[in-house]
Amino acid sequence: MYSVPDYLARLKLARRSPRTIEEYRSILGSFARFLDVPLEDLHNHLLPDNLINYAASRMDKSERGNRVHLGIIHRFYTLNGAKFDELELNILKPRKTVEQNDKPLDLSTLQKMMDLGDSHSRAILAVLISTGMRAGECCKLRLSDVKGDTITIPNEIAKGGRGGKVYLSDEAKEYLGLWLRDRDRYLKVARTKYYAKNIPADDDRLFCVAYPTMRHIFSRLYDLVDGEEGKYWSKCTIHSCRKYFRTHAVRSIPLDIVEKIMRHTGYLTGSYVRISDEDVRNQFHAGESTLYITRADHRIQTGKLDTLKKENLELKSRLEKLEALQAESKRNADHLQGLQEMDVSHMRGDEIREIIRREVARTLKMVSS
Repeated sequence: MYSVPDYLARLKLARRSPRTIEEYRSILGSFARFLDVPLEDLHNHLLPDNLINYAASRMDKSERGNRVHLGIIHRFYTLNGAKFDELELNILKPRKTVEQNDKPLDLSTLQKMMDLGDSHSRAILAVLISTGMRAGECCKLRLSDVKGDTITIPNEIAKGGRGGKVYLSDEAKEYLGLWLRDRDRYLKVARTKYYAKNIPADDDRLFCVAYPTMRHIFSRLYDLVDGEEGKYWSKCTIHSCRKYFRTHAVRSIPLDIVEKIMRHTGYLTGSYVRISDEDVRNQFHAGESTLYITRADHRIQTGKLDTLKKENLELKSRLEKLEALQAESKRNADHLQGLQEMDVSHMRGDEIREIIRREVARTLKMVSS
């Protein structure tokens, strides 16, 4: 049987990330506290009823949280040879019924949040929106991970060990530069706070905060601007920045480029799509304006696009009218040619007058139109 320390050690050998291992330790520790047994002795108390009772105690928790907690503990059970009947498995692995009812983050809300933020929070927002990276990755970035307009996300801090390169728009680069100039002052002030006394003297994290603090920064600004509450948390969370990136980037950046930047994996993407980092970078910058939050270029470009659309419609209408006039002119020319070639030598006078009358009426109608 695996004890919890043995199990966590095996996870490390299996190249699970430190964050994943710590999450397993925390959840197994929560289960041990529920049973009131030492964590190191948990493997001797793996009765099915214990886990069923634990599941019952979490009925008021979110479905997503329950799936994570029960899934990790159930995996520990099965590795130690425990078996469950069909009904017990239905309890431990409930069907996913959660619907996406979060509120989309919009440009107006982001602009108001930027107005209320300081150099630190503005840089965080701008970087998250520009890169589409996860907040958990953003808070673990080091200063050395940033080179010009490129941020390299190490595999060690990335979800699923899938790191990669993301890119800063001109706007995000400007806000990050302002933050870096203010970073030393921020750290000096932060170290005077009782809750930040453990900040190391040589802290090389890009934003100098852990995930809970970064999440609080976003939530505080959002609550000031909107603050609409859902069942368990705000309608908008810091993860909404990643959703905003995916929704807006595809308006001006090819989908394959967006998926590569977000490091989404799929059968076709992983097997067939081959794009160089330089090509990704160039295409990102070509369409980055859709990710601007406060930059005037965004408003100018949007206005120019609207103007061009209006001018295009006007030109199209004028072209259609011109084509109609050309067609009418051709018909008139063909008609006149026919009149010139008409043999009237055998016609009576009243027939010739009728032809003249019709042509006069036709000409007057053309002039009036």
